[in-house]
Amino acid sequence: MTGFSGPVAAKQPFQQRIEALIKQDSLDAFIYTYLDEFLKDPVYERLYLFDEASNKQWREPRSAHEYLASTIFLCNKGYYNLRFSQVDEAVSAYESAWSYDQQFDFSDFDIIEYCLKPLGNAYSMLGDYASAENTIKSYLLEAQKRGLKDQQTSALINLSIVYHDTGKNKEAIEVLNTAQENNSGRSGLIYSNLAKNYLTLGEYNIAQRYAMKAAEVIEAETPNQAGYLGNIYNILSSIRLKARDTVEALNFLRKSRSLMEADPMVKSREYAKVIVQEASVLYAMGNSEASIKIYRQALRQLIPLLGEGQLLPSEDMLYAENTLKEVFDGMAAAFVSLDSLDQAINCYKKSFTVEERLKETYTYDDSKYLQQGENRWRAEQVLDLCYRLFSLSKDSRYVQEAFIVAERTKSVALRDRLYNRKALEKFAGDSVLIRRQRLARGKAQVEAALAQEQLKGRKADLRTIEHLMDRKNRLAMSLKGLDKGMSRLTRESHRDIDLDSLQQKIKDDKLTLVEYFFGAEALYTFALNGSSITMYKNKQIKQVKKIVGQYTALFTDEVKINAAPDVFAELSQTLFGILFPARVNNTLLIVPDGLLNFVPFEALLTAKPPSADYSQWPWLINSNPVFYQYSGTLYLHDFGQDRFADDKVLGFFPRFADSERFLKYSKNELEGIRKHFDGNFLSDEKATKQAFFNHASDYSIIHLSTHAKPGGLYEPPSVAFVDSALHLPEVLGLNLHTQLLVLGACETGIGKLYKGEGPLSLASGFSHAGVKNIVLSLWEVNDLSTSWLMTDFYKSYEEQPKAHMALHQAKLAYLQNDEIAMDKKSPYYWASFVYYGQSEAKDAVRASGYGMHMIFVAVALIVMVLYLYYRRR
Repeated sequence: MTGFSGPVAAKQPFQQRIEALIKQDSLDAFIYTYLDEFLKDPVYERLYLFDEASNKQWREPRSAHEYLASTIFLCNKGYYNLRFSQVDEAVSAYESAWSYDQQFDFSDFDIIEYCLKPLGNAYSMLGDYASAENTIKSYLLEAQKRGLKDQQTSALINLSIVYHDTGKNKEAIEVLNTAQENNSGRSGLIYSNLAKNYLTLGEYNIAQRYAMKAAEVIEAETPNQAGYLGNIYNILSSIRLKARDTVEALNFLRKSRSLMEADPMVKSREYAKVIVQEASVLYAMGNSEASIKIYRQALRQLIPLLGEGQLLPSEDMLYAENTLKEVFDGMAAAFVSLDSLDQAINCYKKSFTVEERLKETYTYDDSKYLQQGENRWRAEQVLDLCYRLFSLSKDSRYVQEAFIVAERTKSVALRDRLYNRKALEKFAGDSVLIRRQRLARGKAQVEAALAQEQLKGRKADLRTIEHLMDRKNRLAMSLKGLDKGMSRLTRESHRDIDLDSLQQKIKDDKLTLVEYFFGAEALYTFALNGSSITMYKNKQIKQVKKIVGQYTALFTDEVKINAAPDVFAELSQTLFGILFPARVNNTLLIVPDGLLNFVPFEALLTAKPPSADYSQWPWLINSNPVFYQYSGTLYLHDFGQDRFADDKVLGFFPRFADSERFLKYSKNELEGIRKHFDGNFLSDEKATKQAFFNHASDYSIIHLSTHAKPGGLYEPPSVAFVDSALHLPEVLGLNLHTQLLVLGACETGIGKLYKGEGPLSLASGFSHAGVKNIVLSLWEVNDLSTSWLMTDFYKSYEEQPKAHMALHQAKLAYLQNDEIAMDKKSPYYWASFVYYGQSEAKDAVRASGYGMHMIFVAVALIVMVLYLYYRRR
């Protein structure tokens, strides 16, 4: 662009003033001079002035006046970044401005209007809905405190947009009705957003009524209404499209487009969205070729450097922008209708890249979880296309491509967290890293306190909630700022899995990896054996869901399986046939997905039982040792740090004597473990939460024999100590290097299920915190059977340096134990505990120590033999 020659052609007097101000050390005047220079002609080509000012700034602000100047400068930068569709850069500018305001709380500057409102909107544009909601609620509370009715209404409208975009349409309508009660002159926007929500709920008549009211109010009251009216025409177009009136739908969009073309203040992003909707209507009319041409017009709006004859932009042209995903997804659907399946896959790949760019901007994992839902839909489209292309061509590259796409959607937040930890290792001992760890721990504690306060419902203290939300936002932004200073930490996690390396590891470990993709339309199964990969598709997804639901429901109570063993056997055998379409050999590494995260694969039946004796049933565990991992990537890359010279156990056994929570057999468990491992075993009143914090980083193995809760709608999962509970947000703030964590408690693998990410459980939280290998439970465990299993587990673990095999042997020993009654050999009692982690569970130091020990033994034997030989001579 020719406009970027600006710095060279800058007028000398301006540059002279700048140099003089630098010499005078007049920072606030320097900042205002740059801002005034830009505002003389605030066009896209002159945005370089903001960066130039930042590069020339010779020191940080010191006085309140200098901080205020910086805040105003950054808010202007954010405003114009947004105007010219640079949303990511706008977020950075507004975040920096907010951090300055939090230090000084400028009374003569409206931080809500000029910073927080646009920041919340920018977060929504990027799909960072957790940050958007937190920001909006922060300034809503501030507006309520100050009695600012207009600001409250704006906050409620913006909050309704977040709720709409995250599928909470009823909550959005409730918030908008509250905004309407304020009666502060925003009726047009309120009606418009009500129309959007009723449209999503399928209430088309109500939606049309509100849209028409919105248009009437905005035409009468709102100046420069092109953008607002254009959005209303878009809504009316969608309503007509639902009624299959494509001609009228197209007319509304062309009205919207004409309005926006005539208004120079309309952002290119808003205009591109109208073009995208026009292309989608053409596609709905069956005119796919025309829709692709219109989609390319939208691309030219969003990516001006796109060549005239260039169908799709290169990777380096892509950036964090949700509208780009709409374009690529729409083009993909059009190419599918034209039977250009490879081209459709290429379009979806562009959307995946944009998703990664967006994810880099997110502050909270919650936003990544929400993003995963959309990404999973896209991944399923690609899997279907790859399966169709493979069926036609028998080209195995399509199967490989499908597996790589499926793997990309697995445990994204966990993968990013572990790559971050790995990247941060190079800062070990650095004061910045120490500060980051302190901030992360503080944020986790605040989130736990906030969750507990919110659980009080109407009895919750609103001032406490306001204070905690403010602290949470400040800590989150401080963490984000530190991470930016440490470069793009998660960039490595964006690489696709190396399939050749994965197959080699599978071959070396002599196992079969079976990975699932539980889609909305089909269940996909991938089987890798070290040399080849096979893909299966089961289209009977409703039947699969039904059988999985019925099967797992039998484990919710200890009597259900014993009450109906024939029903269980039939379901178990049927599910085995679904989950294993072909014969499998060797040890099985299972990467579950969706509802399969709650299935104990070891308790599947490979054939019909010969008798009523559970110990004689043909369980999968009899023929195949089984262990689990959250993704193939986590299996391939060993993220654990080996810091311990030996395996000592830190054990917690609170027991809860003299209460309804008394764990009678926990003492047996303690004694059974102590027979095989040294360590620090804390029982009864010594098993405190603080003791866990004090000692957790000092031991390679941690064992918790206690109670746990899987959480609920608002309550996070937690594990109990004798004095208090450790909640999931606190776990996420820990920095552990534990080689093996055994969660001997109920439902530690259960939590809110996120598509692709799996259950957000206590166990997954410990994985986020750095624990390498975990034994977790899938339902409420029995106290006595747990003590049996754990004793045998540690006995086998001492003898064999593989935790998954130790658990395998413990379960087999349980089934063959003559002291255990037959009804207690139901899989309810022995199948709850499963192992997630590496096939080699011991840390490298112990393993290498064991190897060196064997070498010394061998050398000693050789020396002894030689000594005896020569002595006899």
